Amino acid sequence: MDSRTPEPSGGACRVQRTHRVVAEVAVGTGPEAVAVDAKARRAYVACSRANAVVAVDLDSCATLWRADVGREPIPVILDLPARRLFTADARSDTVTVLDARSGERLARIDVGEGAYPAGLGHDPVLRRVFCGNTAAGTITAIDADRLTVVGTVPAEVGAGSIAVDSRRGRGYCANFLAGSLTVFDTAALRPLDRIAVGEGPCKAVVNPVTDHLYVAGSLHSKVLRLSLETGELLDELAVEQAPVGICCSPDGSRLYVCNRGAGTVSALEAGSGLETHRILVGNGPGDCAIDAVTGRLLVSNAGSDTLTLVDSPWLPGPEAPAAHPAEGRALPAFALPDARTGAVRTSREWAEKKYVINFFASW
Repeated sequence: MDSRTPEPSGGACRVQRTHRVVAEVAVGTGPEAVAVDAKARRAYVACSRANAVVAVDLDSCATLWRADVGREPIPVILDLPARRLFTADARSDTVTVLDARSGERLARIDVGEGAYPAGLGHDPVLRRVFCGNTAAGTITAIDADRLTVVGTVPAEVGAGSIAVDSRRGRGYCANFLAGSLTVFDTAALRPLDRIAVGEGPCKAVVNPVTDHLYVAGSLHSKVLRLSLETGELLDELAVEQAPVGICCSPDGSRLYVCNRGAGTVSALEAGSGLETHRILVGNGPGDCAIDAVTGRLLVSNAGSDTLTLVDSPWLPGPEAPAAHPAEGRALPAFALPDARTGAVRTSREWAEKKYVINFFASW
């Protein structure tokens, strides 16, 4: 999907020059994450406080099915080759596997008592799903076809979101409490490196087009950009309060960041890292994804219990209306008769009575 504004092809051609929220779909309590199957025209939303995954038709914006999973499913990923969904159920210490077409439960995989699994990663080449266990400080590797655990990788406390660089066979686990990334070999299942990234890394995402890794620093309103080649921290990109979710456009040119504390999504140019505009969505946006067919942005709003669909998210919002020329200027002097006594009162005298006016205006 080309992220640039399309050029008009004729004198009568009208071009959409702003993004537009086209739907707010009620999906259930506490939606934290969303995955998209653009070809099948479906989105899948993990509703953490409803202990369920909800499927939404991308064209009609209607819910198709609701499937019960474990307690507090935080992430959801789609294994497209097998059309299977995986959720990490934090309070059940399990990973639930669903058939993406029907919502039928296929498996529930134990990752260890007290592990508190809160993040997932996916390597479609190796056919593996990786689960970040926050309390245990480990990464569980699951065979995506056999649906069995194949190994465990040591990470650090707060292990959660996992990004996978399939080309190099590396995984990056964001350790929220340790303020680090654990770099590991996705085939050999062994740790390779530790990268310090500061407090509160919440989500890690790979952009294979720019060869960058992005990490949402939720406590500092920053997104860190690192080189996938060297692991070097390149720069920090400023966004709004509490960024917790990230996705890249399919062509790699745009980055969308969910600012949980502001109820917005920051749109950034992937090349320059500059924020071009912000998109107003629901309360407490947790994560986002792109519908590659329409280019629409999907945002799961944990505080609003909704899924927001945004058309043309690469475009800025509508311009703010022009301010009235008198806005911000002091009121001119005036005099009005007092309704009770008939005495003419000056602007200063009326100003001193403002508490009476404001009292009644508040009811």
